[in-house]
Amino acid sequence: MGQWSGLVVLAAVVGLVAGHISISLDSDALDGTWTVRNTNNSVKAAARVPGGIYTDLRTANVLNQDLFYRYNDKEYRWVSLDNWTYTRSFDVDDALLQHRNIQLVFHGLDTVAQVILNNVSLGFTDNMFRRYVFPVREHLVAGANQLKVIFQSPILAALRRYERQAQDYVVPPECVPDVQNGECHVNHLRKMQASFSWDWGPAFPSVGIWKSVQLEAFNSALVRSVTTDFQPGDNPRLNIGAFLETGLGVTSVEGHLEVRLLLFTEVTMGIPITLRPDALGHSYVNVSMSLPAEQVDLWWPNGMGRQPLFNLTVAFRSNDGAETSQLSLRIAFRTIVLEQNLVNESNPQQGRTFFFSVNGRAIFSKGSNWIPASVLPELSYDPDTVHHLMTSARDTNMNMLRVWGGGVYESDLFYQLADEMGILIWQDLMFACSMYPTSPEFLETVQEEIRQQVLRLQHHPSVAIWAGNNENEAALRDNWYGTSSDFERYKNDYVKLYVDTIQPIVLELDPTREYVTSSPSNGVETKNEGYVSQNPSNRLYGDIHYYNYVLDGWDANLFPKPRFASEYGYESFPMFESLMDVTEPMDRSADSDLMRSRQHHAGGNEEIALLAAKRLPLPADWKAPENFYTFIYYSQINQAMSIKAETESYRRGRSKLESTGEGLTMGALYWQLNDVWQAPSWSSIDVTGKWKMLHYYAREFFAPVIVSPYLSVDKAVHVVVVNDLLHEVISMSVQVSVGRWDQLGLPQPRTLVNFEMQAESSEEVFTQDLDSFLEVSGCPNVEQCYAVFSIVSNEPGESQIGFDNVLYLTPLQDAVGLSLPNITVTDVTGPIDGVFTVRLTTDHVAPFVWLETSRIAGTFSENGFLMADANRTVLFRPFARSANITANELRSSLTVHSLLQHA
Repeated sequence: MGQWSGLVVLAAVVGLVAGHISISLDSDALDGTWTVRNTNNSVKAAARVPGGIYTDLRTANVLNQDLFYRYNDKEYRWVSLDNWTYTRSFDVDDALLQHRNIQLVFHGLDTVAQVILNNVSLGFTDNMFRRYVFPVREHLVAGANQLKVIFQSPILAALRRYERQAQDYVVPPECVPDVQNGECHVNHLRKMQASFSWDWGPAFPSVGIWKSVQLEAFNSALVRSVTTDFQPGDNPRLNIGAFLETGLGVTSVEGHLEVRLLLFTEVTMGIPITLRPDALGHSYVNVSMSLPAEQVDLWWPNGMGRQPLFNLTVAFRSNDGAETSQLSLRIAFRTIVLEQNLVNESNPQQGRTFFFSVNGRAIFSKGSNWIPASVLPELSYDPDTVHHLMTSARDTNMNMLRVWGGGVYESDLFYQLADEMGILIWQDLMFACSMYPTSPEFLETVQEEIRQQVLRLQHHPSVAIWAGNNENEAALRDNWYGTSSDFERYKNDYVKLYVDTIQPIVLELDPTREYVTSSPSNGVETKNEGYVSQNPSNRLYGDIHYYNYVLDGWDANLFPKPRFASEYGYESFPMFESLMDVTEPMDRSADSDLMRSRQHHAGGNEEIALLAAKRLPLPADWKAPENFYTFIYYSQINQAMSIKAETESYRRGRSKLESTGEGLTMGALYWQLNDVWQAPSWSSIDVTGKWKMLHYYAREFFAPVIVSPYLSVDKAVHVVVVNDLLHEVISMSVQVSVGRWDQLGLPQPRTLVNFEMQAESSEEVFTQDLDSFLEVSGCPNVEQCYAVFSIVSNEPGESQIGFDNVLYLTPLQDAVGLSLPNITVTDVTGPIDGVFTVRLTTDHVAPFVWLETSRIAGTFSENGFLMADANRTVLFRPFARSANITANELRSSLTVHSLLQHA
């Protein structure tokens, strides 16, 4: 198994034996306070490990402003152009020095660095995604020791590597687009690709010790990683792979391997083993445990069932019993398959399916794309931020997040929360929007990166798939970077990296999941076409990335009908309050120098205005400072409504196969979930953690059961019901209320259809030409009305299922009778169980009512809604940091906006 060649295979019968294993491995953490200085010693400051240079200099007030204040993404670039040395002293006692093996372990160094211990160079690093282990026993002394890490400027290091490579041929792209205000040649470094800037984020090419540092001292062996493979059936089994390290120069180690699995009872086993490590001191042990079938409780994605997790501990104990190394994990029992079957056996040209089945049940993947929680790697792991974002995903009915390939492999906490919340993870490997070198040195460090990351993450039930890169197959085939001039060379490089180098490692270490070479790709069809398909976005195969910045995003007829939509999105501006924190008054217009600098998507502000103006009464002078809030607000409305229309289109298609072979869509992951700074982006959650309008809408359009009305090209009203539940829904009806813009209050709903709904399906239940629909509804003409659809159970009590869905029959700038509303907050009470009640009143119909809280963070039960009745009650739950607020404080912080009423 590559470097893990010391193979021992064991099978054992499990006994229900109570056991207790203790840790005796000596391990001294070297985290905490260090010092950092630049090349000429003009800057010297205290530093924290884990950490990074930008956070260290900001804490020391060397950088005396918020990193994201105005133009600081450019003003502070000098930091990335310097070299930085981190230093600390630590004491070692005689007892530690008595161990046969002492290793200095860096779990994350960002990125190009030299490590020096007591004036001895231990080696060099060039990959922030790797763990580096240095044998140091012979270099340590009793008492004080000095450790030094010298980081090269990542910008200059990338340039030097580019120049060496360019002597042979250029590996593009050379630079990011000018509009991104970034740096060049990041594809030559194994570093967060977005740290040199992206279309949604700034360039902060950090350096630093971004993960923990440890001294590991041991005499026998330590357990480094554990993998699991659940085998279901009448006699279920759990295969466990233990990856151990014995240190260099060791030919064999004898000991005892113990496995403890805590189900409803404790299942343990213990076996004597002899490790015969390879040249790098690595050994692999495989054990197979028989599981009591009645105690195997299956793990399900969010919305499909529970997520039971069980504690697994694997320990290696030396024969003399003096030393034990153990690793404890939380695992689950589930199977996952990427189903890529022919749609029509008799007509293979109609393509293949592309969806996940968990425990034998097909799932529609609903969710978003995850970028790092911060552009600074050490802050991207912040527990509070990660927990908030993951909770926000779960609470909006998401069951999948795609970890995008231009960021970082996420923290252990991220995957633990995904396990707990039932959020499947589409895991890109960290390559994005570039060609990459294939020099022996580059491939060697990538090999170890992939080994370590797959071994770290393999046991998580949430991880659903490995994808080799983000968009690189499409970039190569469609000539994004001029590769067509030497296509075969770049194709060979592509295959060498993702197929010949990465794929064997992934499949060897994790045979339980699918590996696709790219996203988007055509899955099996891409493989059949030599791994670079003629059309990587073929809608009859695999996944697609689809963006439209010109056509009306509210038009349900616009969108493709793919098998799986793994990226799609529309831009919006962040919260006005967020921008207030990092701007000055002269910056607060859509056309200010700063806002143009923050817009990293070429023509982005004009595109936002173009799309918003198709449906909303956007002022002609939207660039004027007095219309800045309106522009922000309309951008969020357009984003929410466009992604709602697109997502519902994909969900409607789950059961429908078009005559062209398109359809059977089984995934909708919009771009993107989160933000890293205060700037226009595709996110649904602001960098402050507040939900944009889109995120509130996601809770509704991702609900397990939805009613989805739309107008077809031939001006007919169609109503589709989607049921993602694992069971059928018996006896329900679709009801509609058609309201008028000039009349407050909705008429009594009328029933359009009664029906039963099959499990895991979509079905069109009603269609009628628009003129007839309006006539029956008593609407004089289309400009005067809107329609509100709902699903109601016909069982006793007639409870509503899911959420209302509003169909806007005409662009709102054409709406007749729409008047300026007077919306007021009449009362705020609570909290009761941490929740406040907010009561509103209006004197006219008010579309897109938007509630904001100044300096108070939390979520409303609904937001961005149509207020058709005079009164509305909304709930507010503050985040933990605002948990102690009073009702009066909440009320004083509240502002209310609607389409014709805003600041």
